[in-house]
Amino acid sequence: MDLNEKKKTIEYFSFWKLQNKITLISLIAILLLSALFVIGSVALPNISTLQIVAFIVMIPALACFGIAASHLSNLEVVKAQREYERLLSRLSETEDSQITLDRFFSISSDLMAVAGKDGHLKKVSKSLVNTLGYSEAALLSTPFFEFIHPDDKESTRENIKTLNLGVRSVGFENRYRAADGTYRTLSWSAAADAELGVRFASARDVTDERNFRNRMQQILDSSPFLLVVKDNNGTITNCNSAFASSVGVRRDLLVGQNERNFIAPESISSVLEKEQAVQSSLKPLTFEEVLVNRGVAVRHLSTIFPILDQQGQIVSLGKVSLNVDSDTGLK
Repeated sequence: MDLNEKKKTIEYFSFWKLQNKITLISLIAILLLSALFVIGSVALPNISTLQIVAFIVMIPALACFGIAASHLSNLEVVKAQREYERLLSRLSETEDSQITLDRFFSISSDLMAVAGKDGHLKKVSKSLVNTLGYSEAALLSTPFFEFIHPDDKESTRENIKTLNLGVRSVGFENRYRAADGTYRTLSWSAAADAELGVRFASARDVTDERNFRNRMQQILDSSPFLLVVKDNNGTITNCNSAFASSVGVRRDLLVGQNERNFIAPESISSVLEKEQAVQSSLKPLTFEEVLVNRGVAVRHLSTIFPILDQQGQIVSLGKVSLNVDSDTGLK
């Protein structure tokens, strides 16, 4: 309903309020009593004084009653006018908010969407439309689960259940099918609004980033050198296949373990000193250490180097090791 229709509705119901009807009835009653009094005076010349007084009292009484009812009616009109102005203000704020939201969705570089409980997207940003290559109408009219990679549907359902419990989701990733048939990996941050019955989500397209990481990992895995990346506490965050093969543990099982578990006990104190020196100087340091290679202590020539963030702060330590006990120097 637009503003003009709301105004007409308020005015229509205000006019036919009970007070208006009472005012109209009172005026009609005054006219009827006045007419009866005139007719009675002519037709019945013997009207008593008491009857005349009664007529005289009833007419102003009805007039006062009508005036009071009219006053109440005016109050209702004023009240209705205030309510109309309040509605007008709220509608104006809503329209301004909608315009702001539409503009934000159109200019934001983030991929944004509002999803309903019915499994459909209610609103999508221009960037999401451009990334997936579908029209906005296609995205809004198709259940969004139809775009999700089959292998990611179950994890997406679990994530939605978590959102419905009031827990905000950050960094959840799934793959969406684009219009060209390829899949884009999206990293989502989302929250649910139980009162509105919708979920608000913002995503980044990390497809190229993931592809780059995969290519870099393939390059590292093809190297015969042992490579390991660990945090400042020595916990392994990544390694290549050569390192995993040398310790006889799958790479995915190595992540989270402490690298000291694979260093010979006699070398641990020396390695810790070298790590501290690298953390202080922020420069690579080469030294000899003994690593446990498939349960056997083997000498390695290792280089520890710092990994820095954009502010120049150290976030990780990397280490490249070469087996020096091997005849070829590579193992």
